[in-house]
Amino acid sequence: MSNDHGEELTPLRDRRRAQTEQEIAEAALTLFEKQGIDGTTVDEIARLAGVSPRTFFRYFATKERAALVPHRDLENRVEEMVSTMQPDEPLLPQLEAVWTEVLQAFDNGRSEPGRQLLRVRRLMRAEPALRSAALSLDEERLQALVARLTALTGSADELAARVLVENAGATVRVALDTWAEAIEAGRPVDLLQTYRRCRAVMHDAVSAQRVGQLSR
Repeated sequence: MSNDHGEELTPLRDRRRAQTEQEIAEAALTLFEKQGIDGTTVDEIARLAGVSPRTFFRYFATKERAALVPHRDLENRVEEMVSTMQPDEPLLPQLEAVWTEVLQAFDNGRSEPGRQLLRVRRLMRAEPALRSAALSLDEERLQALVARLTALTGSADELAARVLVENAGATVRVALDTWAEAIEAGRPVDLLQTYRRCRAVMHDAVSAQRVGQLSR
C-alpha cells in the first residue's frame, strides 16, 4: 500500500472511529436517562450501539466515560486555538477566548454538541458517578493543557500555567452548572452570558485581593 493511499485512509479511519464513539455515547446517554447508571450495563450500551462489549472497551474504560465523548470538530478547533496562543501576551485572556469560542459553539444547548452537553450536565446532577468521571476527565484535560502552556512559554516552572488553567476551568464549570441548574428549574439563562458573569466575578475578586494587598 502506497504512502499516498495510507494518508487517504487515515482520515477515513478517524471519521469511522469518531462515528463509533458518538454512537456509543448516544446509546449510553439514552440508557442512563431512562434507567440510571447503576441500572445500565456495558452489554446493554454495546447492544444498543450495535457493537460488541469487546469493541466498547476498546473505546472506553468505563460506562461513565462513554457518556463524556467530546465533539471532534470542536476539540480540533480548541487544539488549533491553543496552538496559536502567543507566549509573549497575557495567557488568561487568551484562555478565556478559547473557552468563549467553545461555549459559543454550544449555542445555548441548541447545536449538536450543545444538546449533548446539556444532557450530560443534567445527568451529572442526579448521578454522582457520572460527575466524578467528568471531574476526572476534566483534570486529565487540564493537566494536558498545563503541559502545553508550559512548553509554549518555555518556562521550567509550571505553577503559573497551572493556576491560570485551573482558575479558567473552574469558572467554566461554575457557568455550566449554573446554566444546567437554571434550565432544570424552568428558568433558563443564556450560557455565554452566564460565563461572562462568572468571569467578571472572578476578575473582580482578583482585583479586590490585589487592592487589599497594596493597601496593607
